[in-house]
Amino acid sequence: MFKSIVCSVLAASLVNAGTIPLGKLADVAKIGTQEEIIPFLGGAGPYYSFPGDYGISRDLPEGCEMKQVQMVGRHGERYPTVSKAKTIKKTWYKLSNYTRQFNGSLTFLNDDYEFFITDDNNLEMESTFANSVDVLNPYTGEMDAKRHAREFLQQYGYMVENKTDFPIFASNSKRVHDTAQYFIDGLGDGFNISLQTVSEAMSAGANTLSACNSCPAWDYDVNDDILDEYDTTYLDDIAKRLNKENKGLNLTSDDADTLFAWCAYEINVRGYSDVCDIFSKDELVRYSYGQDLETFYQEGPGYDIIKSVGSNLFNASVKLLKQSETQDLKVWLSFTHDTDILNYLTTIGIIDDKNNLTAEYVPFMGNTFHKSWYVPQGARVYTEKFQCSNDTYVRYAINDAVIPIETCSTGPGFSCEVNDFYDYAEKRVAGTDFLKVCNVSSVSNVTELTFFWDWNTTHYNATLLKQ
Repeated sequence: MFKSIVCSVLAASLVNAGTIPLGKLADVAKIGTQEEIIPFLGGAGPYYSFPGDYGISRDLPEGCEMKQVQMVGRHGERYPTVSKAKTIKKTWYKLSNYTRQFNGSLTFLNDDYEFFITDDNNLEMESTFANSVDVLNPYTGEMDAKRHAREFLQQYGYMVENKTDFPIFASNSKRVHDTAQYFIDGLGDGFNISLQTVSEAMSAGANTLSACNSCPAWDYDVNDDILDEYDTTYLDDIAKRLNKENKGLNLTSDDADTLFAWCAYEINVRGYSDVCDIFSKDELVRYSYGQDLETFYQEGPGYDIIKSVGSNLFNASVKLLKQSETQDLKVWLSFTHDTDILNYLTTIGIIDDKNNLTAEYVPFMGNTFHKSWYVPQGARVYTEKFQCSNDTYVRYAINDAVIPIETCSTGPGFSCEVNDFYDYAEKRVAGTDFLKVCNVSSVSNVTELTFFWDWNTTHYNATLLKQ
């Protein structure tokens, strides 16, 4: 598998050899060998398929006809944000100014190591063929989006064979917009696609793919009292181990925490990271659960406003499903951020909201929420509506895996009968009020998500922002 990926990267690279910097000779022995680490990186690392797929086939159940497909995707693999890069550079400064030979798991720094952030203009941006540290890197956001497009055509291409003109929606974050454009490129030249760039500014109010940004009531420090209970002494232990191996280095637990992010983003732009090899498997598990815990309580079911925030997109999705017989378009594709997808999945109920995560220990048997399973870079959530004989059904597929609604999955392919689904959806949004809970009126007078319905007359073209 990896060999075929490398060959395809090389082929694309050679076509554009005049524009792609080769840099140092790629370490082919290492590139693509750390896939087992990716699930432990809290969604910061490259795309991978949902591990808990239950063995359910992604194929349309036999004798059924697809009526509508919706997709909400995350931007692809990227460089770190400006703020995260600041912390990584702070740790890199300590390491790069160390005057002795490195020992232990840091010995790779003795071998003419090249720091992976070579140009600050790449921060916040997709990783591409052109800006990768290694030309053989198979994990670029560019390649991920183009591969996703080909997989979309393989799975749903018949849905667009007779409808080659359609919109694709993206927030106006440049990396999100770029992902959508790479996806469009990957579809090939047989389509006339209108890329609708929807603002994610506060002033967009409800007419957005990024409702959390229109929520001035959002508390970024919510549930810190719970999160503070989680045992992070493993970070102290990492710092102590590295300092013991390298006298005078003086790394802190904050540096140790930063190294995990360094590991993830370096894989995105180099194809591998020696930094990842610093950690033991136990430390990766502890870090991963810490990421799950933080996300659950600040962007998922553990934060009481999230269902209301996610209801903005979920209500629009249900409305589209109900209009599938009257709408000319049968395929609705959108791209946004991981937080927005997590909010959306929380409202749907795909993420378990009956059992709060504990910070007292790692609940190996009781935790069904793993952030990186749901929102790795390039994550995608598909909603399928299909008809079998005289009955119609709805089901979800997340990152290549069918994930049933547990209380409504008796239909073909573990789907939910459509009227039962609408009843279920109504119960999920009961008591939610995005506008009121978020105090949207304090920043915007836009009270409805309309871009799915007025894109052809309005044409959304928000200014791209590097965020």
